[in-house]
Amino acid sequence: MAIMFVRAQVLSRGAGRNIVSAAAYRHRARMMDEQAGTSFSYRGGAYELVHEELALPDQMPAWLRTAIDGRSVAGASEVLWNALDAFEKRADAQLARELIIALPEELTRAENIALVREFVRDNLTSKGMVVDWVYHDKEGNPHAHVLMTLRPLTEEGFGRKRVTIMGEDGTPL
Repeated sequence: MAIMFVRAQVLSRGAGRNIVSAAAYRHRARMMDEQAGTSFSYRGGAYELVHEELALPDQMPAWLRTAIDGRSVAGASEVLWNALDAFEKRADAQLARELIIALPEELTRAENIALVREFVRDNLTSKGMVVDWVYHDKEGNPHAHVLMTLRPLTEEGFGRKRVTIMGEDGTPL
């Protein structure tokens, strides 16, 4: 029987969170926090990592395309979160939003990946967000970590957090 579980949270410096460490954990990778000069490695749980993607909006700026070109998904994630971390100046900055979503065991891994990919496309990247997501499966606990930016991308870096959401007819919601 499928288990329904979703947890939404904001990752913030004020709560003592480090966005590069969070990404390294989710990707089960080694990443360097360029601001702090600290390296994080979570390779020990690599067997849990089933799939990873960095989902980008259609209007991706050139600076990000250049920065992530030729990198692995984890490498592109490291670049993205270091860029965001450098952009955010406040000591209590909200850095990202995360969803942890239980995935149905009744579906195959390929079906679960397609399910998450569709959710991300329809609800997040279509609205201009960058989404760094991974699929973990540890001992019959398939779940996705969906880490997304709170700011839209701009040609200069990142935009304002408060962005007007437009309805399908073009009017503000």
